[in-house]
Amino acid sequence: MSRAEGQSAGSGAVPGVPAGELFRIALLRGGRGLRLGLTTVGFMLHQLCEALVPILIGVVIDQALEPGDPGALLRWLAVLAGVFLVLSLSYQRAAAAMVGVYGHAEQELRRLAVTRLLDPFGLRRAPGPGEALSLVTSDSYRVAGVSWSVVEQAATLTAILTASTALLLISVPLAVGVMVSTVLVLLLMRRLAAPLEARGLAEQGSAARAGEVATDMITGLRVLAGMHAQPEAAARYRAASDASRRGAVAAARAVLSYSALSQVLSGVFLAALVTASGWLALDGRLTIGQLVTVLGLAQFLQGALAHVGTFASDWAHKRASARRIAGLLSEPALIAPPVSGAGQKANKSEKTEKTDKTDGVDASGSRTRHKVSAPGPRTDGSASSGDARVPGAVGGAPAPRPGAAVRMPAARTASADPGPGTVWYPPGHGGPVELVPGALIGVVPRDPGHARWLSDRLGCRVRPVRGELLIDGADAVDLGPEAVRARIAAPPHQGTLFSGTLRANLTPPGGTLDPAVVRAAMLDEVLEHIGGQDTEIGEHGRRLSGGQRQRLMLARALHAETPVVVLDEPATAVDPVTERRIAEGLAELPGTVLLITTSRILLSTCDRVVDLTDTATGDAAAPPGGDGTADDQNGTPR
Repeated sequence: MSRAEGQSAGSGAVPGVPAGELFRIALLRGGRGLRLGLTTVGFMLHQLCEALVPILIGVVIDQALEPGDPGALLRWLAVLAGVFLVLSLSYQRAAAAMVGVYGHAEQELRRLAVTRLLDPFGLRRAPGPGEALSLVTSDSYRVAGVSWSVVEQAATLTAILTASTALLLISVPLAVGVMVSTVLVLLLMRRLAAPLEARGLAEQGSAARAGEVATDMITGLRVLAGMHAQPEAAARYRAASDASRRGAVAAARAVLSYSALSQVLSGVFLAALVTASGWLALDGRLTIGQLVTVLGLAQFLQGALAHVGTFASDWAHKRASARRIAGLLSEPALIAPPVSGAGQKANKSEKTEKTDKTDGVDASGSRTRHKVSAPGPRTDGSASSGDARVPGAVGGAPAPRPGAAVRMPAARTASADPGPGTVWYPPGHGGPVELVPGALIGVVPRDPGHARWLSDRLGCRVRPVRGELLIDGADAVDLGPEAVRARIAAPPHQGTLFSGTLRANLTPPGGTLDPAVVRAAMLDEVLEHIGGQDTEIGEHGRRLSGGQRQRLMLARALHAETPVVVLDEPATAVDPVTERRIAEGLAELPGTVLLITTSRILLSTCDRVVDLTDTATGDAAAPPGGDGTADDQNGTPR
């Protein structure tokens, strides 16, 4: 397994992944080395036949036309026809095989880039959407193109060697001149191509930034229209696009200047070769057929030498893209890998739990999730510091509606050992919050930024603090984000809907909607509005209103196959009547739900409410208030 493979498996970044490793993957991985070798032989055979054509024409002139021998003419024409047949077939078969080699290499590089972008351990510096798109598409395309470069350059060198050998047999001085000229052109063009890599890297970076600005603007088009900020958004995109244009023009000018110089050098070489050949023919040291062969090879060599001149620039752009992808693969992980063995133990425990728990279908057709019998009420009548149990109010939260069934968590004293299960110690809070199976627990944050921060911590989108979250007695730091997310689903407040059907946004392919979740999230009206669960919802759910999109994301969170679901202000875009019905629906679900909200309506149906409005602020506590918009990678307000 290569270093790039190891880091893509979810174990964090491997420092200093070299660009050469990516080229090796593109050329040799998955048996591509053998196929690439055979394809290269095919293209080399094609170029060999191309070089033989002017040689055979000269032979026909000297061996058949000049002596007037019809038999020799037919024989050599048959040989020429066979060469053309091999020339055509070798190119067709090699080109078809090359498409497969290149396509699989590009797919492998894209998989590596996407796997790193989706690494559960996160990235300290995550690329924006535009830059990520550029890495996965254009950069992967360029690096995978190294296979074409190897094949074409090997074929070009074959053509030059064949032509030089023929010239050597015809005239040693001409052959020496061709070889020396080829070496000089290669050395000169390699030196001139040195700045192209830096310009190509700058051009690709500016294009990625322009794409990122465009992606952000299209995503927030409705918000921009509501704020009447289209002129400012357009001005920012024009600035980014202009920078991208300048970078692209500078890179293109450099490449065109490089190509023009390559053409000039090959033209000078051709003129010198033709002049020398004509002088030798007039001197009687070349036959008419040999002169025709030399002139034909000169024309053929002009294209080959021009291609040789582009070798360096071609590799410069590919190295620039390889460096960008290597930088992504080498980016340090946001969250350190877990202690060896702890995560595997937790995953095994989780699989056992999923096997033992009663997931099934009840009499009404609803999916039941880890349903448990209602635990008994507290016997001491006390409550831990900073929380309250209904009936009663915390932070202004009203008591539950009259006649509502209240599910009380299991009895625990403040000094009792929480034991196995999921226990959360909120930063700055005095005591533990035990996520009792089947409980609906409310958490009151200080402000929206605090709510986003708490959700990010439970969802492992920021670096965890040791001792903050315990799962079956094991620390979340030792378990790692994958094991934690197998137990706790904590989607971000600002979720994203995907193009496709409503069903595809809620369940995996072939899955079915849970009727209980549909009722709890008030999706019945949404299904009626758009015409069913298999109806397209549009790009980013544009066929839905803001409240309908939020209800859809709430239903998606509740469909998660995890023992605990964390909801971050799930009803901020709905009216009070709908919010009340959502609160009642959440109270009826059998699963464990941790509800981070300041809504009095939602808190009124909770079995327990934890007040974090007065928690201390420190290194382990939440940052001071903000607008509630947090970066998905580092959890800091922006």
